[in-house]
Amino acid sequence: MKFIVFGEDWASHPSSTQHLFSQLAKNHEIHWVNSIGMRKPRFKLHDIKRVWGKFKQLFSKPENTAIKTPSTMQVYRLPVLPWHDNRFVRRYNRWVFSFYFKDIQSNGPLTYWLSVPTAEYFFTKKAQDTLIYYCGDDFNALAGVDPNLASSFEKNLIKKADLIYVVSDFLNNKMPAHKTKLLSHGVSYDLFTSDVKRAPEIDVLNGPVIGFYGSINQWLDISLLTALVAERPNYQLLLVGDIVACTSELMQFKNVTHVPAVDHERLVEFSAHWDVSILPFVDNEQIRACDPLKLKEYLAAGSPIVATDFPAVTRYKSNIYIAKNQFDFINKIDQAIALDKEQLSSLKSAQQDIAKDHSWESKALLVQHDILMLNKAP
Repeated sequence: MKFIVFGEDWASHPSSTQHLFSQLAKNHEIHWVNSIGMRKPRFKLHDIKRVWGKFKQLFSKPENTAIKTPSTMQVYRLPVLPWHDNRFVRRYNRWVFSFYFKDIQSNGPLTYWLSVPTAEYFFTKKAQDTLIYYCGDDFNALAGVDPNLASSFEKNLIKKADLIYVVSDFLNNKMPAHKTKLLSHGVSYDLFTSDVKRAPEIDVLNGPVIGFYGSINQWLDISLLTALVAERPNYQLLLVGDIVACTSELMQFKNVTHVPAVDHERLVEFSAHWDVSILPFVDNEQIRACDPLKLKEYLAAGSPIVATDFPAVTRYKSNIYIAKNQFDFINKIDQAIALDKEQLSSLKSAQQDIAKDHSWESKALLVQHDILMLNKAP
């Protein structure tokens, strides 16, 4: 099969789409289009730099906009513009896409995979082509996305799509049942169950280590974490990832350590060796719709998990400590730390048994099967 994929920027911290297509690229031809944006830029330094980078690509040679990978994949940085609600911009973006992909499009059939709904107007699907919408978030509630912009394109994409994948029951309920399937996130099982050395950043900490990795953003319950470190000064809170939200109050505590984002391959050095993995999310629509990548990675790593109460964790409630409130969250962490070696071993085995059924390899095989069956349908 030949895929054209509209996803996020290909990076060292892979998204679920990247995980899937890292597997599919072993047997299929993949053309990956880096982020085309889901909000209009504002007059801020970050946005101005990003737009300028896109503008400079206008003067690059076509071959310089494709990054070759070791597999059967090519990654494209197209010089498109993010003002998708402007008809002149849409016309220009369609021209850019056609310029780079006309030869590929003429040698179909193609499977278009859209993880970003704003790409729905970039091409005209031919009869022999397949269009898949992969909905990994509620774009009406996702931080960093213009909901008005995204929702209008998403409505069109839902109508056009031959198959829709969603990552949660919340999203499943928003889609037409006859062409929607649940595809929860997977895990790099071999990586997260591997016997790796403990991260040196943990070695310097004294006392039980409570850990979280990922974007330290507005969806984290900072007040909950502040209460934890205030009430349990003998516990060490280790946060691994880029800080986006305001955490000044939390970072004042001596038992809080921040480590900047590390490569994906290093995450297990933390999660397999700290004492408790946490998912301390606020309760909002974005979290109710999500299926955090780190959830199954935590399960595979095998450390006890304590989470706030949101839908993605409830299906694993027998093997995850789920807290109803702030007091309960701290109490659940106390319980997890108090487990003896036999209890820890039993819990780790149960968690890894769950994760084993959700490898990215198995998810990719499921996608491959679904597309083949779809193409065989009359």
